Amino acid sequence: MRMQMNEKKKKEYFTNLYNQDFDYVYSYIYARTAGNSQLTEDIVQETFAAAWLSINTFRQRSSSRTWFCAIAKNKLNEHYRKVMRKGKHELQADDELIDFAGDVDIEKVIIDSEARHKILDVMKAINPIYRYVLIMKYMEDMRIKEIARISGKTPKAVDSILQRAKISFKKEYYKSEGRKQK
Repeated sequence: MRMQMNEKKKKEYFTNLYNQDFDYVYSYIYARTAGNSQLTEDIVQETFAAAWLSINTFRQRSSSRTWFCAIAKNKLNEHYRKVMRKGKHELQADDELIDFAGDVDIEKVIIDSEARHKILDVMKAINPIYRYVLIMKYMEDMRIKEIARISGKTPKAVDSILQRAKISFKKEYYKSEGRKQK
């Protein structure tokens, strides 16, 4: 059931939803941009602007928080796609990262709550393409094929990027601890 309301009621309704869900949506996006405040603010703004334009189509089959996060996820995917297309040439320069393969289990490191701040710093230090592939894979729990569809790359290319991303992450993690990789 589509909502039909006059402009005043629409504005009041949207303002209430915005005030109720802003912090949650901001946190959702912030975590998925590896703590990049500027990018988070941009995507939050795009999210709520898109929601405002489509508020009449919100059917209330889910909570407003779920609806906003679905829009945010689409905005994040658009950003990932742009970064991955724009940065295609940057990946070729990182082939030497293969030499840094080590024995750090990325999933276990990320789960460690004491390491979260360090993880954000490490994620900020790596190539944005690597950052977004790691976020899509490990935070969004996406499959390689889904990442490929979103990024416009082949699954083989995404798998290769993911492997390089893991290596880059390991290298930066060791560097942040002042250790040399084994």
